[in-house]
Amino acid sequence: MVDYPLADSETELNIGKVRYSSRDFPPYRYVPGMHPHPTNSPEGHSYDDDEEEHDKWDSDLWKTNGDYLFGVDLYNYHYYWEAHEAWEGLWIAAVRNSSEHRFLQGLIKCGAALLKIRMANYQIQDLIGARNLSRSGMSLLSQVGQDEFMGLDIPNFLKEYGDFVNPINQDKIPEINSQSPRIKLMI
Repeated sequence: MVDYPLADSETELNIGKVRYSSRDFPPYRYVPGMHPHPTNSPEGHSYDDDEEEHDKWDSDLWKTNGDYLFGVDLYNYHYYWEAHEAWEGLWIAAVRNSSEHRFLQGLIKCGAALLKIRMANYQIQDLIGARNLSRSGMSLLSQVGQDEFMGLDIPNFLKEYGDFVNPINQDKIPEINSQSPRIKLMI
């Protein structure tokens, strides 16, 4: 019998308004120390999945980029580790220090900070990682060079995200729930 929380039992985290892709979500949101590692453990939700190689891609075609859109859905539904995995191949294929590279790395770090905030409910020292990751992610997003990029209004997202994570600077843990910052694409 599985003794860790599955996604369908986390009712508050399943509340959302918009989906940008039709791919199915994994059965659980990976939280280190709570769930089997998705790719390394035989019980992991993505064990034995093949890693995709990504070729050069065009950020102007973001509306049809399935991995990007699925990553947004994963992020918005609190699958932060899984969103990182969805975006990582695109990030690796992007030209280093390009707007695409900074943008995706910023989103990955912002999501990782939210995962660390969730983990801080179990180990308070994870707030240190959350502070560093959120600052770095926000900095990278602010360096993209455009206010709107790949459908995201970056200044608006940074304001909403910054307001949400700010309490971690006073050692307060914000609740990851349906009010957590979301990526709202302008489609």
